Amino acid sequence: MVKNSSALRAPPNVVALIALIGLAGCLVDTSKKESTADTTHLAPVVTVTPVNRGTHGMAERVMWAFSPDRKAVLVVADPGGVENEPVPNGFFFGDEARGFQTQMDSVWDVEPSPDWKWIGFGRAYTVVSGGGTGTDLLIDVSRRTAIDTATLRAGSFASSGMSMSRAVAQPGVIHIPDNPREIAAGDSAAPKLFPIARGWRIRWTVDGSALALGNSPGRAIDNEPSQTWSALDPLTGALHGTLPANSKLADVKFTQGPTLDRSLPIDMSHSPPIQIQRGNQTFNVQSERGVITLVETTASAANKAAPRVVGAGIALAATAGGRYIIALAPRTKPDPNEIAVEPVVYTVTW
Repeated sequence: MVKNSSALRAPPNVVALIALIGLAGCLVDTSKKESTADTTHLAPVVTVTPVNRGTHGMAERVMWAFSPDRKAVLVVADPGGVENEPVPNGFFFGDEARGFQTQMDSVWDVEPSPDWKWIGFGRAYTVVSGGGTGTDLLIDVSRRTAIDTATLRAGSFASSGMSMSRAVAQPGVIHIPDNPREIAAGDSAAPKLFPIARGWRIRWTVDGSALALGNSPGRAIDNEPSQTWSALDPLTGALHGTLPANSKLADVKFTQGPTLDRSLPIDMSHSPPIQIQRGNQTFNVQSERGVITLVETTASAANKAAPRVVGAGIALAATAGGRYIIALAPRTKPDPNEIAVEPVVYTVTW
């Protein structure tokens, strides 16, 4: 029991002072509020995607193509086998304007449409393994492709000059959504495969209305071209045996990067800087001593941001805003029987 409660009561002026101190501790200085563009001191989030998760062959060519505005990129890893036998490719596609990216293995060829809103590819399947009897994988591939075994057998081609291996191609497309966050975007962007045994080489007509499917190779050579073409409507799946007489094929210019070979060392210590621009800021993607960093070069910036580490390796190219950086990086799980480095794409999210 408290006998003298008035002795414990604080004077009114003290109570007011305590209240003011408590209120001040809850206030936020809105004059220091920053927008996303102003938070240059924040480090970006970086993820890495291998271009090819399949086999890398005896040697592997790396190539890439940019959209006209350099905001979208298609990166291809094209391995070759012994005596340059056909080996399926892997590819990565990223569009920093739409915020969309995808990666796929086991394709013979891949090409973007002229407007960069579609990706066409020829999916690779082995129907006869090296020591097979001639029918060992046909039924399995038939179930996976929805193509009957007779069509698969007729459309197959030799995939090795030293064994009985045979393979087929199945055409497919990916429609790049304008807004990947929309509910229906997932269905649009899902790979769509057609029940057709053709597509060793893939091209588009210049108007983007048809996917051109190249005939099977005459020799078991990885870079063997196609001599004839069929036309596939990517919307309806309708196939025409030949291209219309007035059709012309689009020519996408790929930059030929390094060829990775187990017998040839790669200098991973340095590569030339790559300039990118993010809003009003400019950066160099620099590769020194096996580490890729972002270094601000904005001329008007009084206090430039500290260099930001992207990852291990050397940078080869980048999209205009630097969201996608093509690089060579050491393998996370080295294999003495494979190439020590691999092509990857670093995705930089600000």
